[in-house]
Amino acid sequence: MCSPGTHIVYEGKLDTRHCINSTSKTYDGDQWVKAELIVLGDSLITHIINGDTVMQYSKPQIGGDVANRYDPKEFKDGKILDKGFIALQSEGQPVDFRNVELLDLSKRYKK
Repeated sequence: MCSPGTHIVYEGKLDTRHCINSTSKTYDGDQWVKAELIVLGDSLITHIINGDTVMQYSKPQIGGDVANRYDPKEFKDGKILDKGFIALQSEGQPVDFRNVELLDLSKRYKK
């Protein structure tokens, strides 16, 4: 989990590291890996790889100094992030995506 300009609550405490490793193994070679990300607003974010939960955290919030090109009126340390954007990317390695599905859980899980 890498989050420039964002802190999270991880393992019960505010974690200000820029990147945190999950417990997932590394998958080499040509194979499909099923990745699921369940985001329940700001209350719980769960990463699941091939059916195994590999990371959970909560309360994503603005913080840190690894952000650039931002609106200073919006960048307030500690501001909880309960909405945002979805992006699929590769960190410098070739990657293919297939069967990308988005499910709106907001009607099922109300605060």
